[in-house]
Amino acid sequence: MAKHRLINLLLLVAILMVSSLVSASEVGSYTSLTYGASRYDPYIHYRVSQGDKPDWITTSLMIYNYSGVLYVIKTYNDTVIRFNLSDENNGYILSHVQIELTNVTVMTVLPKGVHPPAFWKETEVLSAKTEKSHDPDFKDWIWHVFKLREVTITGSYLIRESDMQVVKDGKAYGHTMLFDSPLHPLEKGSAFSRYPFSTVVGRVTVDNKNPRRWKNITYYPPLKTVVTEGYSFNLTQPFGKGYPIEIVQMATLIYTFDASDGKLVFTPNGGPDLWAVGILSASFSDEYGLYQVEVKHDDSYAVGLVLKSFKMGVKKSGTVSFHKPDVKTAYVFYGSLVILLTTVGLTEVKKRRR
Repeated sequence: MAKHRLINLLLLVAILMVSSLVSASEVGSYTSLTYGASRYDPYIHYRVSQGDKPDWITTSLMIYNYSGVLYVIKTYNDTVIRFNLSDENNGYILSHVQIELTNVTVMTVLPKGVHPPAFWKETEVLSAKTEKSHDPDFKDWIWHVFKLREVTITGSYLIRESDMQVVKDGKAYGHTMLFDSPLHPLEKGSAFSRYPFSTVVGRVTVDNKNPRRWKNITYYPPLKTVVTEGYSFNLTQPFGKGYPIEIVQMATLIYTFDASDGKLVFTPNGGPDLWAVGILSASFSDEYGLYQVEVKHDDSYAVGLVLKSFKMGVKKSGTVSFHKPDVKTAYVFYGSLVILLTTVGLTEVKKRRR
């Protein structure tokens, strides 16, 4: 009987931890994570003073697969990505993604006579032009360049609760980049992603001392950083022999998590959650954070794609109520669980010895 009580307690603790992390253990639960990379004019002025061209300075640079056509997307104003998670009641979490981009240049290169399918609203087009490819091997290919006020990209996928795998149309892409579950922690040597790029975790570090900041937000330690081993990839436009859009010889994926509850705090790159909705390559630059690091020499600031809002709640009668967990409260919550579990375990051991 004592053994059964201990097992039941362990299960209860596991359920509480998972539900607090992804709000998926009860019907109607809901979690929203909003990340951003912001434009900051002083940083742009600094980069220009160092010899860079304004066209080189972006908050995000992405390769997007839309209807089988690869697009290069450059964002010059803010980049915002929202992940809305809800319970599917069948061992999966449903994730809806909304990517909001402002002041955008969209480019693609296609064989002559092939027209690019649009994923943007025509009312948002500021200008459109074409120019011939300068690559001698692709003389008959044409570059299409569109300047847009705004672009919104949406998509959805599933996260399998048993192993935190991102799944879309029955295919597993890899471990979700949104959180590092305390029940299934990412460790050195473990597989991180499978498709379309295969990676393995190469390094894991935990910082128990230094907080990271962004404007009026502080991300408290412990902060866990996961870095994959290097991998290579080649993204080509899938027509004929294929035009090489992006060739990377050695890339790594880097994620920094709040180790107290596992949620992603910031990252310079994409990952399985974005690959599943067609963003095959991404690099993010929060210009406010970069200004503090590069100009003010304050490396306590978070850079890349930065967490700006984390909300949890339960849907009731068509309404949603949220509460934003405090970091100190999270420490107390998990600390209490550990103390409770340890106390019960020691009690059971003493009973057995008697």
